[in-house]
Amino acid sequence: MAAPLDYPRWRDQFVLSREARALERHSELVQNIRRGVLVPVTRGVYRHSSAVTRDDHFAAEDSALARVRAAHLVAAEPPVFASLSAAAIWGLPVIGPWPERVQTASAQANGGRSNVHVTRSFVGHPVRWVTVDGLRVTTLARTVIDIGRTSSLETAVAVADAALRGTVGGVHGTRRRPVSISTLWAELARLGSAPGVAKCRRVLSFADANAASPGESLSRVTMLTLGLPRPILQHDFFDKHGRMTVDFWWPEFRLIGEFDGAAKYLREEYSGEKSIAERLLDEKAREDRLRALDTTVVRWGWAEASSRSKLWERLGSRLG
Repeated sequence: MAAPLDYPRWRDQFVLSREARALERHSELVQNIRRGVLVPVTRGVYRHSSAVTRDDHFAAEDSALARVRAAHLVAAEPPVFASLSAAAIWGLPVIGPWPERVQTASAQANGGRSNVHVTRSFVGHPVRWVTVDGLRVTTLARTVIDIGRTSSLETAVAVADAALRGTVGGVHGTRRRPVSISTLWAELARLGSAPGVAKCRRVLSFADANAASPGESLSRVTMLTLGLPRPILQHDFFDKHGRMTVDFWWPEFRLIGEFDGAAKYLREEYSGEKSIAERLLDEKAREDRLRALDTTVVRWGWAEASSRSKLWERLGSRLG
């Protein structure tokens, strides 16, 4: 028998204790939990352990998205997921830990109470939402704006950059069409003088679709707080071997900056059939080609991108 059209593809990952009781299979549920076949997600909801991602790079996001889906399954009425929970659905990056509590939005003050698992926010006017993979979620533009108003500058910029960039993101490869900066400004204008609007204006003024990864977005924010000159993003260089695109370029200093996350070398989609050693050799050869063009190349990773003092050590003396 075919599944109904509104049956999300991820539904079979989850088992609800109330359904197990209704089918008189509660003892089987308990056995599967003890054996590790099922893992708890939230009260009364369990997930098949085989569905949990084995990729450490996405583990926290996978758990956050599982909590969102579990909240949907146990809700009396389908909630509208918002803020960082909406980011998990849209496949937008979060810098730092994902919230343990699921975040939802309500246009009515009596739209339900928060509890230890769910935070409900009263927004005071109709919530614009769409359905993504069986879940009601604030529109991409509204999600960016809410996060811009309420989250850290690092996460807000990473989210805005990713939304402007579009493409595929998130643990399950959510496909997003790019949102325009004019759409984001219009969405922000709808909120009038709501809390956090001034902060979000700063985020939108700084956001850039050319930032190609969360690590680059984080690097940009740290550069901003250090007062470093703003670089050109994704600049192309050419030599007899072809084109090379770099993450950051300061032409007046002939300085190239490259953000290197561990995933760049360890994940299959970046390295293809090449070994890590082969990938590193390719990067060295590419860097030699760049230096031959009378440039200086500076590299850093997550530790430096998230630390003002460490990134200053890499860039400060060269950009001062």
